[in-house]
Amino acid sequence: MKILHITESFGGGVTSAINSYILNSQQHEHYLLASVRKGDTTGEEGQGLFKHRELVPRRLSSLARVRPYIERIGPDVIHLHSTYAGALIRALPFIPAEKIVYTPHGFAFLRGDHPLMLKAYRWVESVLAKRTAVIAGCGLDEQRIAAELIRPEQTLGLVNICDELPAVAAIRSLTGKPVIGMVGRISRQKGHAYFQSVANACADVAHFKWIGGGDPQVMAEMERAGIEVTGWRPRAEVIAHMRGLDLYFHTAAWDGFPISVLEAAKLGLPVVLRRIGPFTAEGLATVSDPHSARQEIIAFANGESASCARARRNSESIQALHRGEQLRAALDDLYTRFAPQEVTSRLAVG
Repeated sequence: MKILHITESFGGGVTSAINSYILNSQQHEHYLLASVRKGDTTGEEGQGLFKHRELVPRRLSSLARVRPYIERIGPDVIHLHSTYAGALIRALPFIPAEKIVYTPHGFAFLRGDHPLMLKAYRWVESVLAKRTAVIAGCGLDEQRIAAELIRPEQTLGLVNICDELPAVAAIRSLTGKPVIGMVGRISRQKGHAYFQSVANACADVAHFKWIGGGDPQVMAEMERAGIEVTGWRPRAEVIAHMRGLDLYFHTAAWDGFPISVLEAAKLGLPVVLRRIGPFTAEGLATVSDPHSARQEIIAFANGESASCARARRNSESIQALHRGEQLRAALDDLYTRFAPQEVTSRLAVG
């Protein structure tokens, strides 16, 4: 079968997730039509086992390239990644709804925006769900939310997994304190203010490092607050910085199931998580606010056994659930739904 992946946010975790889906469903031909999000490149954008890829500028005029590319390839499945691509492509009337798979990688209505904006985002998702064959969420929580928008039998959970990591030496910070780190774009979504608040409160017992980049002014503000900020680095260097951490602290305000958390678990790092749906849905230990996060990190830095055990159990639980075998089975289930014989069978039953 021919699978066409479309996204307007190729870069960061979306790149890793798409490449992982392809690696674990190599019985199909995969194609890519994407725009790269400026500032989110990781060095993986040229990787992936695609039969063909076409990268276009990140502007609305690039929508004119969609129809010719689809007509040239003739895909059996059109797999949309990210909320913006999901909205724009599903709104195009010439895209057959019965071919569309949508993976949000974090629904837009989970953001910390104005309540009216969040209601508008949810309304758009509910309308566009009618133009979707399957919503394949990133994990249990995104599948649960999808079932509120579309019939449950039209949903599926794709557990994100972490593929093999580069074998690189650790890059360690010049400090004698435990190093607490977070990976991602410096943004409201990734909770940089939450991270900074905790870092300020824990500066006496730990050194904080943000592995990633963003707005230069915000980066400078974080550095003035004593946080080490690496800026954007190639993927291998990101992993090297992660290997130099003592604890991974994920502060995103909303997310799918982030690849960086999977990478931290695969590296065997203890993990502390902000309380959001993807983590509570899997029964992981979480911290609800900066105050409880501060208490947990101080306890970890002081070597308190209960805190250390919780952080290590998180890492072990994540590794146990997010396995390649589960992703391969889920992808096989997903794409098989679009095989000609399956479509014929469903029509006959209907």
